[in-house]
Amino acid sequence: MDGPLPLSHEQRESALKDLVGSDRVAMVEAARLLSSDTSTTARLLELLATEARVETRHAILHSLTWHSAPETWGLMVRILEDRGEDPKVRGQAAEGLAYMFPETATGTDAFEAGVKALLDASKDPSPEVRYCAAFALGAAGHPPLAPVLKALLEDSTPVPGWVGTVGDAAARALETFDQDCAKRRQRGP
Repeated sequence: MDGPLPLSHEQRESALKDLVGSDRVAMVEAARLLSSDTSTTARLLELLATEARVETRHAILHSLTWHSAPETWGLMVRILEDRGEDPKVRGQAAEGLAYMFPETATGTDAFEAGVKALLDASKDPSPEVRYCAAFALGAAGHPPLAPVLKALLEDSTPVPGWVGTVGDAAARALETFDQDCAKRRQRGP
């Protein structure tokens, strides 16, 4: 069978409740479950609009990241650009953009807004934001971004909770960059 089974109504409601609860383990599991249930996109957006806790905002964005819903692109850009957001939340927004880039045409206003936000994020004081920006810039598969990724190779700042340094993230992004560029060329603008 392809992919996970759909959540039942009871599972969905329980996961949405756990997502905004205080049990961190239950919240993480709820985010994982809801990430595969695209029927919850609107509900997750409603929760995000009213939720202030960093862990919960991060969990909600994690779920939304895997939905890859086009209507969340602008939200991810706004959150990434908002220096008032916690770096963990901003980093998740960058990751969300990474997974939506394949469906976003080069040269569109949306693509350009995402790239601009990520270029700014690549210079952010937070190593987590820079790390996630490197990943997302690589996922863009846009040749003019290669020099930015190459410059990030020099960033040896470790990122707690992630694998390696900002430079390591840039190196991994460059490894797949050529493949992503080729895919974009095949699809066209």
